[in-house]
Amino acid sequence: MKIDLIYPGSVSGSENYSSEAPLGPIAVYSSLSPAMRENARFLDSTLLSHAEIEQAISQRKADLVALSCTTFNYSNAIRLAKLAKDNGSYVVLGGIHITYLRDAILAKMLRGERPVDFLVTSYGEPALGPLLAALANGTSLREIPNLSYIENGKIVVNPITNPRFGADPLTVPLDYSAMDFEQYSRKFQPFGNLSAARIPGSTFTQRGCAYAGGRKCTFCSIEQINPRRAPDLFEQDIISLVTRHNVDHVRITDGDFTTDIRHMARMADAAERAFEKTGHRPVFHCFARADEIDEAKIAVLKRLNVVSVFIGYESGSDQMLRAMHKFTTSQQNLNATKLLREHDIDVICAGLVLGGEGESDETLRETLQFVHALKALGNTHSLVATPLIPLPGSPSFTQLIQKLSKNDPGKSRQLATADDFDIQELVELWNKTECHVSLDRVIEVSEEIGSLFRMGIRLVKMPRVTVKLEAAVAELA
Repeated sequence: MKIDLIYPGSVSGSENYSSEAPLGPIAVYSSLSPAMRENARFLDSTLLSHAEIEQAISQRKADLVALSCTTFNYSNAIRLAKLAKDNGSYVVLGGIHITYLRDAILAKMLRGERPVDFLVTSYGEPALGPLLAALANGTSLREIPNLSYIENGKIVVNPITNPRFGADPLTVPLDYSAMDFEQYSRKFQPFGNLSAARIPGSTFTQRGCAYAGGRKCTFCSIEQINPRRAPDLFEQDIISLVTRHNVDHVRITDGDFTTDIRHMARMADAAERAFEKTGHRPVFHCFARADEIDEAKIAVLKRLNVVSVFIGYESGSDQMLRAMHKFTTSQQNLNATKLLREHDIDVICAGLVLGGEGESDETLRETLQFVHALKALGNTHSLVATPLIPLPGSPSFTQLIQKLSKNDPGKSRQLATADDFDIQELVELWNKTECHVSLDRVIEVSEEIGSLFRMGIRLVKMPRVTVKLEAAVAELA
């Protein structure tokens, strides 16, 4: 069977500042049999326009088209799904958006309102290969985990395999053979400690988020799972990246690599084995939390040759950090940044979320003071400063629906049953419901931050939010 694996472009939201290949589709591809991989190709919006992806779908007419969905790209995914269905292809949707909104999408599929045959929730690896085999052989779909579909006018939801911890379901190395990392490097913007990096490649050591319940950031929609890959697989990924693809900059895409020093140490051991076997020692980038940074963990990062990190500072106000369940302090954020600087590790990009519950002029002033303190430290090179977006799957989204149920029951019901969202509307509804300052004021502060730092992630097609940020981000576009 001919297979198209597609990562659609965002309709609105944030562009990928690092121009990295999407690991979700790569992991699913890696789980397929060699024969299946021979007939599969990637169509990635990081490199291709929506029109180019449409043209590729129309020309090839694959037997099965699988689309990886986020809230930001779901509208485009549905458009591409219709094109694929018109070509006679089976259509499969997977990704975090599908995991959270499965039931809403299935209801629309049942009414014939979505051009989709199958949904895959949570991990795609246990589902896609067996689905391809079943379609090719005409066998039953009932035992395929994580798969949902319509059969004989009824919704079918197969058992879910969703281990929160333990071993990762991908038990083989990542297969990067279908990727051309040099294409991604043409969009990658090196600066700071990554100035000498030319070809970025990505891998992961654990998935999802380690935090749940009251410890989960209120704006975060990352799934609450944290299974970990075996060190030997991480080692093989590094060897493949540096020897077969000439990668000199490895991005560890874990949501929080610094959660557990024992896990970090096992991965550093694996990386050092890869360095010895290949004779190459690429630089690394990872995601970290400020309250987890200390001398012991920095020592492990140095063994791994980490030269840059992403930190979600989120706010310079301790009040807002508590409100967003970040449970760090602005001083911890500054202390961690200073400690990283002492060990020659840059904060290549950092995140700020403005307009959380109870945001006021005073808390915004505190964030601006914090940003000026970061500027003085000198090793933070870019920021993403955005209004809070209550994405499906986040506690903020649930909170918004609950608040609207009292103030605007019709809108609350609409959001609770929707599968496609206007990001700008979500931002505005949240601001009116939960914020003590106007959205215009939040945007004004974002713009002031943009005048101090290059913007590492750029919002797209939200003109009221971004119109004055364009000059600040032009060098990264």
